[in-house]
Amino acid sequence: MTRVVENVGLLVACLVVVSGLTAWLLVLVHQRRMVASAGGLPVALKRADQRWANGVGRYAGDEFIWYRTLSFSPTAAMRMPRSELSVVSTRPWNASRDMALRPNLMIVECRLDGRELSLGFPDNGLTGFLSWLEASAPRF
Repeated sequence: MTRVVENVGLLVACLVVVSGLTAWLLVLVHQRRMVASAGGLPVALKRADQRWANGVGRYAGDEFIWYRTLSFSPTAAMRMPRSELSVVSTRPWNASRDMALRPNLMIVECRLDGRELSLGFPDNGLTGFLSWLEASAPRF
């Protein structure tokens, strides 16, 4: 009888490990699909006093749409209308402030509808973002 209980416990442990690995694999596939799709680029986001979160950014007309990478939700985590978004400053990655990010990112300090947020772009992504932001119609 104890041998059967041990086998059941081992089976349950194996199922938990396999389920965890499957979920992790699904998240990775979801992330790769989002980055590979048209207009997707890796972008880190930090709101006010929160931690950095990795994600994928997309341009959709007059909005920059950000999707959280480690999420099963197909909906955007944040929408940034071009008319409400302004760049305060840009700076290179800093080890003391941005330890959670890859060292090759450029940080863009922004203001979105009066709230502060930071975006981390790879070099080529930063150029595209700034060009997209400047391409808006003049504000009066």
